[in-house]
Amino acid sequence: MTKGTPSMGRRHKKTHVKCRRCGKVSFNFHTKTCASCGFGRSKRLRGYGWQKYSSNYGGN
Repeated sequence: MTKGTPSMGRRHKKTHVKCRRCGKVSFNFHTKTCASCGFGRSKRLRGYGWQKYSSNYGGN
């Protein structure tokens, strides 16, 4: 199989779909985890210290 432009045509499936906890299109359909809120991986809301000054920060 070749690499490059012909291979890009095979990438037609959706990786992320809408998360049922946060509503963002960040839920990985294959691993069943949300990259935004951590749903499927943890009961707690995902949040890190480096997000402190963000408007949607979920930690301390």
